[in-house]
Amino acid sequence: MNKIERIRQKLAAGALCFGTHCSTTDVDFYEMCGLLGYDYIWIDNEHAGMTQPMIKNAIVATNAGGCCALVRVPDHQMAHVKPVLECGPDGVIFPMVNTAEEAAHCVSICTYPPKGTRGIGPLRAIDYNTITFDEYFERVDRSFLKLMQCEHYRAVENLDAILDVEGVDVIICGPMDLSASVGKAGKFFDPDVKPLMDAIIEKCKARGKPFGLSIGMDLELVKYWLDKGASFLSTGTPQDYFREMSLDAVRQIRALEKRRGAV
Repeated sequence: MNKIERIRQKLAAGALCFGTHCSTTDVDFYEMCGLLGYDYIWIDNEHAGMTQPMIKNAIVATNAGGCCALVRVPDHQMAHVKPVLECGPDGVIFPMVNTAEEAAHCVSICTYPPKGTRGIGPLRAIDYNTITFDEYFERVDRSFLKLMQCEHYRAVENLDAILDVEGVDVIICGPMDLSASVGKAGKFFDPDVKPLMDAIIEKCKARGKPFGLSIGMDLELVKYWLDKGASFLSTGTPQDYFREMSLDAVRQIRALEKRRGAV
């Protein structure tokens, strides 16, 4: 069973798919994550400005470590999405999908004609032409997930219509931008923000659509979404983990230093 089918089986069983975010040039981080037990890596090219070789190396290393590689693209432009698709990711994450029309466009540029508008020129995605086009076309629509981010109050208002779009596989909440869209950045349990998160959860549950959360290291928010049945959970970055472990190491070593001075 390939990596993406394992993810699909987990989703069908209502299990959690757990991942972390990464945009570093060091491929060791991507490969290591699979060995540590993550289900997928969120390769972030929305905020990080990764180059195409960086993205491809990240996908290859992630898969080598046993994880699914999900790439967040910077926008909805075909020119920015097509090269990523040719690298054979296990999923593409589209930011700021606020309307059904935007969701349909995102699905279309991931889908070959006649159903979509994706150009034909797969590279790694077709296993470097070691399989036939017929084999590739037969499996391509199930070979990766199309994840839409709901991170604006307008997206919540339009979510029922977005969920009606064929080909939308997963809805991911971006709580920082969602809260900022109503002027309450970072105040996730504010009366103006929490109902928006709850609406995402309830609308997705009503349609049987997998949903999830992308956040830093806010364990209170993580617990809330896990308790509500989130299928995807993406937390932290290498910088987060380095910061937290370094703060702990500095605290412990400074404590030992004080004890030495007291002897």
